Amino acid sequence: MNRAAANQREGTMMGRELTRRNANLLWGFSGTGRITSLGMRCVFWLFVLLPGFVRPAAAQSEPIDQLLDRAGHSVATFLEKLADVTCNEEVMQEKLNLKGKSEERVQSSFEYLVLPQNQGSEPVLFESRQALREAHARKNISLLISNGFATQLLIFHPYYQSAFTFERMPDLRVNGKTYAQIHFQHIKGRVTPAALLLRGREYPMSLAGTALIDPVTAEVERITTELGASMEDLGLKSFRSEVDYAPMDFPRSSKTYRLPAQATVEVSTARQHWKNVHRFTNYKLFSVSVEEKVDTEKIKTKDQVQ
Repeated sequence: MNRAAANQREGTMMGRELTRRNANLLWGFSGTGRITSLGMRCVFWLFVLLPGFVRPAAAQSEPIDQLLDRAGHSVATFLEKLADVTCNEEVMQEKLNLKGKSEERVQSSFEYLVLPQNQGSEPVLFESRQALREAHARKNISLLISNGFATQLLIFHPYYQSAFTFERMPDLRVNGKTYAQIHFQHIKGRVTPAALLLRGREYPMSLAGTALIDPVTAEVERITTELGASMEDLGLKSFRSEVDYAPMDFPRSSKTYRLPAQATVEVSTARQHWKNVHRFTNYKLFSVSVEEKVDTEKIKTKDQVQ
């Protein structure tokens, strides 16, 4: 029995519990349709980013289970490498009107890094941002706040793979290079790396989408997602995201790191429409030096009080 069939059969056997630390996509909006915060990866339109992205290639002979195993290992390695670097994150937040024209647009920049925490097999990640330039919208204009999209490929992490079904589609050639195209669909009732935060309560998001994977390295080149099940009962009409990853080299390292390059998130309710674009640039190897100083006078005072 292949993995997709096994996942489908066991679809009702996983618990529904989801904690905030597990959700790489976290956001919320009021029942009136005003979104206040969103955490997720970015959305990119194929015809804009990949003009050469049009031609299917011959399917590869590697079984999908083997490719998924290698992709899972690749994502685990990605998380280790991501902890080694820091970068600048440029965020463009845009509010669109019903005709799709910009109503408000602001740009901010941050020092950005992701800190993994050791929780056994479960990938637990915390984002850290320090504002370099933080913009604010005009009064009474609501903007989308998106976080966590750099790690959208967690769907292929071994911890989450059993919560999705996977299907290999015809391979695609992009600018002369062939990629394996994998479609995924979340299994209802299983753990998911995405959640909607609404009035203090988390609602797991069922995602579906497609990823392009390098068949040689099993690294994710691009991942695109949308809702795999309707959430209109909560006011969410549509959601789409896409993240691109690119190779990065560093003078002090012989390794090549494949890291987030750009992410876009687009969300709409019945009345409102938002689009955020994240660009990750100026990557540097991250190092930490800790200097500890002891104030002996404070220690003496504390001892005297006791």
